[in-house]
Amino acid sequence: DLVTLVYNFLEGEFTVRFLLKVLVVLIVAGSVFAYYFWDLRRETVPSSVPNRWIATIALVLVLGSVFSGFFIIGSPLTQRKLKQDQQRIYDLQNIQGEIINYWSLKRVLPENLSALRNSVSGYIPPTDPVTGEQYEYESLGKTSFELCATFAEKLSVVRTGKMFVQRPMDSYGGIYGQNWDHEKGRTCFTRFIDPDLYPKARL
Repeated sequence: DLVTLVYNFLEGEFTVRFLLKVLVVLIVAGSVFAYYFWDLRRETVPSSVPNRWIATIALVLVLGSVFSGFFIIGSPLTQRKLKQDQQRIYDLQNIQGEIINYWSLKRVLPENLSALRNSVSGYIPPTDPVTGEQYEYESLGKTSFELCATFAEKLSVVRTGKMFVQRPMDSYGGIYGQNWDHEKGRTCFTRFIDPDLYPKARL
């Protein structure tokens, strides 16, 4: 953990969650080391009240650290939902890239996501990781479209250094300046294609 701490410090990739994790590990490991070091130095005597108090305090600190971790990062169920939502964002980004590539080649938007299927490249539009249903897509004009998905939590995708993390909903933007913030439940993202940025691709 100390090596990882130094590495992330030099890379400038600090997050509150990571620092709290390192702090908890250091407290638990330090307490165990201090107890065994003290136990080696002390004379062998029957268990006394101070010893029982030390053991009780150490137990409370360890249990408190564990429960605090669940309170800060959420339950395993919540974390699983966060990963599922993160996968949905990655899927939408993937689909968005394919739609832009399709438009660059044909100068028209696909009628539906099935039109993105490509037997040569083997591309198949991803589906929701939980329900297996296809994501919603709608063409809004010649150069604009909308992608929709149903999310389990209210989150925001935030870029921190070289990594992308999910955090509670706030005013941050997403990857490449695009806003992938989403509410809990059905959320739609409207995208506009700038023809000057995406000239017609040459076959």
